[in-house]
Amino acid sequence: MTFNIFVSYSSKDIEEIKLILDSFKNIRDTKIFFADSSLKIGDEISKEIENEIRKSDLFLVFYSINSDSSNYVQQEIGFAKNNVKSTIIIPILLDGTKPTAFINGIKYLDLSNKKKYNSEIKRLYDLIISNVEKKNQNQAITSLGLLLLACLIFFGNKK
Repeated sequence: MTFNIFVSYSSKDIEEIKLILDSFKNIRDTKIFFADSSLKIGDEISKEIENEIRKSDLFLVFYSINSDSSNYVQQEIGFAKNNVKSTIIIPILLDGTKPTAFINGIKYLDLSNKKKYNSEIKRLYDLIISNVEKKNQNQAITSLGLLLLACLIFFGNKK
């Protein structure tokens, strides 16, 4: 089972975000959608982004003065809030700019505080690992339940 992570960001912050995402790329059973490297030539960008947001288990929005003024980031946030009820949304502050509008009031990680940077990255890493494990456990329980149901139906019909 794959745990899908959607990354929303301003392209002006791309180099900093790539460094952060590198620390998560080896987490098993995860797929990170990062438009810069995930979109292919010829993809219909809006359609692909909407599909990836719908599939996401975790929506990371890297928040900065740049993303605050980005129409794309604001649209992605609005789409995630309005169309995907089970997705966890985590704002990640890059420069201390506080989240507004749709994500105002959501507990965020603060990477702008350099003293807390490593502990905040670890908190995010642990959150991802925990949710990957939870999704895998839920999938295993669902599969076991379906197997038991199939056995009950099969052996119930044998009588």
